[in-house]
Amino acid sequence: MKKNVLLLKNITKEKAGSKVLDQFYVEILSGEIMNLIGLEGSGKEEIYSILFGDECADKGEVWFAGKKYEKGKELPVERSNGIFFIGNQELIIPNLSVAENLYIIEKINYFQFSVSKKKMELQARRMLEQFEIKIAPDKKANELNRYECYILRLMRAYVKRARLIVVDDILDDFSFERIGQIVEILERFKQEGISVLWINSYPDAITESSDKVVVIRQGRNCKMFYKEEYDRQKVFECMIGKKGPKESVQESKAGSRIIFQAENIQNDYFDGLDFCCRQGEMLGVYDLQDKFSRELRRLLLGRRSYSGGLIVDGSPYKADSEYKLVRSHIGVVDGNKYQSLIFPDLTVRENMEMAVYKKTTVCGCFINGRVKRYLDRIGMEICENSRINQEMVNVSRRDAMQIIYRRWQLTKPKILFCFQPFLRLDAVSRQQLEALLLEFKSKGTGIVLSSANISHLLPLCDRILVIEGNRIIREVEKEAFSEYF
Repeated sequence: MKKNVLLLKNITKEKAGSKVLDQFYVEILSGEIMNLIGLEGSGKEEIYSILFGDECADKGEVWFAGKKYEKGKELPVERSNGIFFIGNQELIIPNLSVAENLYIIEKINYFQFSVSKKKMELQARRMLEQFEIKIAPDKKANELNRYECYILRLMRAYVKRARLIVVDDILDDFSFERIGQIVEILERFKQEGISVLWINSYPDAITESSDKVVVIRQGRNCKMFYKEEYDRQKVFECMIGKKGPKESVQESKAGSRIIFQAENIQNDYFDGLDFCCRQGEMLGVYDLQDKFSRELRRLLLGRRSYSGGLIVDGSPYKADSEYKLVRSHIGVVDGNKYQSLIFPDLTVRENMEMAVYKKTTVCGCFINGRVKRYLDRIGMEICENSRINQEMVNVSRRDAMQIIYRRWQLTKPKILFCFQPFLRLDAVSRQQLEALLLEFKSKGTGIVLSSANISHLLPLCDRILVIEGNRIIREVEKEAFSEYF
């Protein structure tokens, strides 16, 4: 009979006078993969923080490996037979090799022992080969990409005989290409009795393969689905509290006028890049490795030299500095940086109005009254439970996303480049972003959507460019989506 590894019983926590967790209950058994899924602000972030040790529950019981942990008593985090975390915080030592990160002993005692580096690397190589992981043991950790860092963290937890691994919403454009590898690794962990708590905000391949899916909404248990009961649509309905998100419907067709053209772009990465986007068109860029998209973004921001031509609505554009983008009617949004693009000391309205400040101020001092009223209305739509003049400290990812796209709406771009736009957005946020993109489209803005997840592109795009390495290998029209994808 499987034993209880983690039990959170009647966990309650208040912040700013409101309950963020309300009698929350969850139980994870040994060798079990459990998915905790909920919208942003549902309470799952607080569960992660309580387990990690950043916060304490106000009420309730926390049990781990048969032992009760009273308020203020730390759980065995990052210790042998304890809890290991894989999230966005940096928990590897960058100047050490992969092998050293795997086998380092807690409390830096590693440096007090004479350990054969050759033997350590040999052990690491054998273990990585068993899991079919192609990472060199002698490679420095600071040379790994984000996905490889996640894999290193998973394997360190395995080496340290973790009882529970908590994974917090790590899927991004590095990960979608290899989600099958993550599933295989977790299944092998499960067979060896290691439990996994996978926390996310949108159903994915791990959700589908989990033994249990627990939906959290407004800090409470909404519903639990066992593997054989899993239904994607029902999970959506539980998360949102109503019918799940529907596929986007394109409200207008793309025009024939070319609004953006890249002609024979040459540099250290691109070798004769050519593509165009039409007025009111949504052009998808399906880029599994994400390197093509990163280089294109850097080029547009003026961080890469190049030869060739960029043309915006018939006028040449030289991408040599970031400040020229707005002036040239080009928008660039990086979905990996929504929250970092918000100024926390400014209000909602101030965060948006800065995009049109010079155009709409009177005598350089007072914002135009009509624009002010518009910004007030949009601000209240974005932050339903907030005041328009409230500072944006600890802004949610959903609110940050809305502010950034509303900010770009005010500048009226002719072409909008969206890189990883749906990254780590929950179901409601995705619906809101799809609606915003359709607004841009209906006003004639050309939109380039880049993602490694084809499901993000299919409902919205008129065409999709398929990327391999540094080249566009195929252009697929909407009528052929079902045939090719």
